Amino acid sequence: MFLGFALATAACASFAPPTDTLAASQASMRGAEELGAHKVPQAALQLQLAQEELATAQKLMADGANERAHYMALRAGNDAELAIALTRENNAKGEAANAQQRVDAAKNLETK
Repeated sequence: MFLGFALATAACASFAPPTDTLAASQASMRGAEELGAHKVPQAALQLQLAQEELATAQKLMADGANERAHYMALRAGNDAELAIALTRENNAKGEAANAQQRVDAAKNLETK
């Protein structure tokens, strides 16, 4: 039983600090912020979740739980990417609505 515990502890300790994963997640979060994710309710929620997960990942890394920190940072990055996608979708819908209004206005001018 002691040997199993020692092997499990050694396996956790051998996982490298996930600095690259943290950096990638932070970059995705910055991208979401720059796109205006805070203006889209669903995207803002995903961005907030990503920020919380990133903070948890940083704490886990500081505590030496690098593998758990890696996976938490991945989750943060994925949530930030979802915030980006939701923001882009919202922006595209707005642009489509504006284009439709211009088409409708042009049709109204033709019928007059």
